[in-house]
Amino acid sequence: MAQPVDPSGLGRVLSETMSALGRFTAGADGEAPPPPEGVGEAADGLVRVTAGPPGRITALTLDPRAMRLPSESLAEEIATAVNAALVDLQEKAIAAVPGQVDLTSLGEQLRRIQEDAGRQLTTFTDALVQAQDRLSGQGGR
Repeated sequence: MAQPVDPSGLGRVLSETMSALGRFTAGADGEAPPPPEGVGEAADGLVRVTAGPPGRITALTLDPRAMRLPSESLAEEIATAVNAALVDLQEKAIAAVPGQVDLTSLGEQLRRIQEDAGRQLTTFTDALVQAQDRLSGQGGR
């Protein structure tokens, strides 16, 4: 199948813009980073909880020795581990944002794309004006 003709080059500019935004949201290596994961433990490691976004418990592991604890104590230890996992998740989610966002780099890329698009649009407009002038000149013959 033939590629569509893009004399203005705007399709390429839009593609570059989307690519830059994709790199911005995906990270430097082009792949989306894994979601952060929070981990909390209690009862000297007998209770372990894992939490993921948006604050859901994704795993609860109880060492068999934890089952020897009285039920009220076990419930308290589970609550402690859950809260620790959610705090860890929150801290990791906040810490992940600044390291992944390089607004200076993205701004520079978008500025170059904008300048390139402006030059291409000017060239395209000039070509249209010249073509119109040539057509106007031919009609008078």
